[in-house]
Amino acid sequence: MSTRNVLVVGESGVGKSSLINLILGEGRALVSNAAVGVTLETTRHPITIFQHSYYLWDTPGLNEGTQGNMTSKRVEEILRNLLMQLEKAHGVHLLIICFRGTKVTRTMQQTYMSITGICSKVSPNIPVAAVITELEKIGNSPEEMEIWWENNQNKLLAYSMHFAGHACVTTLTDECHPPMAGRYRKCQIAVHQLIQRCSRSPKSTSSNDLNVVLFGETGVGKSSLINLMAGKEVAKVSPDANACTLDSDEYVFQMGPARIRMWDTVGLEEPDTINEDRCFNAIEKAIQLIKSLSAAGGISLLLFCIRANRVTVTIQNNFRLFYEVLGRKEVPVALVVTHLEREQQMEDWWPRNEKMLERYGIITAGHACITGVVGHPKYQQSQDTIRALLLQYDEQGKFMMPSEAWIGRLLRGLVSFVGDKAFLRGRDMVRILTKRCQLRPDVAQRVAACLE
Repeated sequence: MSTRNVLVVGESGVGKSSLINLILGEGRALVSNAAVGVTLETTRHPITIFQHSYYLWDTPGLNEGTQGNMTSKRVEEILRNLLMQLEKAHGVHLLIICFRGTKVTRTMQQTYMSITGICSKVSPNIPVAAVITELEKIGNSPEEMEIWWENNQNKLLAYSMHFAGHACVTTLTDECHPPMAGRYRKCQIAVHQLIQRCSRSPKSTSSNDLNVVLFGETGVGKSSLINLMAGKEVAKVSPDANACTLDSDEYVFQMGPARIRMWDTVGLEEPDTINEDRCFNAIEKAIQLIKSLSAAGGISLLLFCIRANRVTVTIQNNFRLFYEVLGRKEVPVALVVTHLEREQQMEDWWPRNEKMLERYGIITAGHACITGVVGHPKYQQSQDTIRALLLQYDEQGKFMMPSEAWIGRLLRGLVSFVGDKAFLRGRDMVRILTKRCQLRPDVAQRVAACLE
């Protein structure tokens, strides 16, 4: 099951961001009563609806006029680029056009034609649905508000405005005038059902396991992250002072219909904590990890877990060891930033730090900004975010090398990161690899040669 992309588009000021917040059930998207739009670029919001993972994309509004922040031409360019970007990746599964519940106008038709015209050139098979907002004066529930559609359907057809489905709602909370208990939730369910009903299926459905190598320093919150993803406690949340580099624990759990196999792997330590015995332990653990990954069919995704603080040399080396050495730059790596419970909007951390990470060579295929604190108000949002991230990668192939070559490559890289090779001199590496690491003598000889 892939994460599905849903774009919310429309004129400026019709309530797109309020609609996004209705769907999410919380105020993540900025809203304004002004005619000038507040969404200046595309914004992505993860959510789970009826056990399916979605990304909701809030987009700038069209037709702001001469006083607006953006020209319609610029907005159309942003929408076109977003569609092209998503189509190259996992596709667009639904496009929702948001309209205000007034009479059907030529401006509404112009908006529809502009949007569907772009879609026809980039991705002509995207289903288009309509959500009509600000209908609280018509009725107290989506069923009562449906009268707007009945009264305007013929006019929409006359303007050649065709939709795969629709929902008539208000985005007002129950306390807003006129107050009505349960109204907000009913409208939310109506839009959820529209999304489920009209979204096209992912390009293919994979029954293969998603094999994920989770890595990072001890204490960054990997165990809490695993429990967040699994939706229950499967990993013990306590730092293991005795764990060494490349020591790993395997966890298996379901994420919707997808079966996740995850190797929680200890990354490199600070240089001054590494000694000879720990280096040999790391070599042993590296061989065990490669054997386990080979038996499982390879790696689908590398998941790099860091705390929201400064980038250290150890963080850089961990990224290089796993991405460049273990995955040979052929496995996508996604970044998970933890301990963001103090951020008002956790995603705000990313634009502040993305360029800094890139300067340090940490360039990723995706990211999630989360908290792993159970019971925190942002815990559910964090779960939606990380699940949506993972399920983007459940349909791609797995990277694997012949075990012997893979072991040799990882050990060479490991030794280069922990320091010089002085501790190997005078050692019978063939004997160590045979006795301690359980390699066959002929394999041990070839691997030992890689370390010379």
